[in-house]
Amino acid sequence: MPLMLSELQQKDVWEGWLGAEARAYYFADQCRFWTVVHRGITWAILFSSSGAAVAVLTGLPDAVRVVLALVPAGFSLWLLIANYPRTANECSDVYFRWNRLALDYKTLWDDMYAADASQRLADLQLRDAELSKACNQLPYRKRELLKWQRYVVDQHGLPAHA
Repeated sequence: MPLMLSELQQKDVWEGWLGAEARAYYFADQCRFWTVVHRGITWAILFSSSGAAVAVLTGLPDAVRVVLALVPAGFSLWLLIANYPRTANECSDVYFRWNRLALDYKTLWDDMYAADASQRLADLQLRDAELSKACNQLPYRKRELLKWQRYVVDQHGLPAHA
């Protein structure tokens, strides 16, 4: 049976698969990260609010009372402006889409001799580019992405690059 994908196209499928898989792990991790950040700030608001309540009920100096009242207000404003749940939800959606793309690249890898393999690769590369563009609005944490890229390389038993 003749080879339907060139050597370069096969390399593109392999790299697309690993890249999409690493990004899926990265965005799943980001979803968890932003959820934890939101939860931490929410607890800080709760803790600082109880401190403000105690300050009002005690004979602390007025300046301390004002500060203790402003701290939870500041945390609340920060939480409102940052909108971490939206970021976590977007990361969750992007995780799903990268994971689906990785599975589609894997499927093509397993069927690269199909007559339509070249067209399927082109479709996957278009989805990859569109998804990359959609991720531009999300926070980028390079160290974490590199961690997941190393993880995927290790999971596939590939030698680490220097």
